[in-house]
Amino acid sequence: MIYQRWSPGVHDLIESLTCRIRVLSLNQIQQGWRQQLGPAKAVLETIELLVKAGLLQGDVWKVQASPVNGRPVCHWSQGDETPDLVPVHQLIQERWHHPRMPTPVVAATHRAARLFGSSTGGLPPANHRNHDLLLSEVYLRYRDVLSSTGVLWVGEDAMTLAERGIKNPDAFLVGNEGEIVRVIESAGKYSISQLESFHKHCESEQLAYELW
Repeated sequence: MIYQRWSPGVHDLIESLTCRIRVLSLNQIQQGWRQQLGPAKAVLETIELLVKAGLLQGDVWKVQASPVNGRPVCHWSQGDETPDLVPVHQLIQERWHHPRMPTPVVAATHRAARLFGSSTGGLPPANHRNHDLLLSEVYLRYRDVLSSTGVLWVGEDAMTLAERGIKNPDAFLVGNEGEIVRVIESAGKYSISQLESFHKHCESEQLAYELW
């Protein structure tokens, strides 16, 4: 498959998997790209072609459904009081109650990532699966909203690395002038110490955030 001949839907899908997020379930692709790629059968055919072209790789994970509600579990911006992260942590831990189900997923390959200047590539490790699929669910909720505002969702793998020992937030919402509007973080099953570390980093860098 030649890069110049990609359809807009294929380009958008691969760009999303290299520069926005790291993995998508088949259901998420059918939900987010149905208008561009067509019904379920057409989506499957497109994915099979991209796998054969060495641009995507797939797997079937046994995971829980991503527990994303209508709003983040916590949000903060400069001037706000420090949030009480104990109830946030409790909510994060209690929300994972769905049974594990076989879930087909795809991720971009290193070859695809190089085409977009991203450092991602390959399927995430097992301990990142819930975290990354939850982030993808949040991304789908933002797609239509951001397209009408000019704000761009940029995943951490498309950003320059943070200082040594500091993890970049999962995603940055970047405005028309290049300013960071806010950052997005999937809390997955974070511990209290992970939540505190994330807040401390955002506070020191004056980054407004949403924690999902």
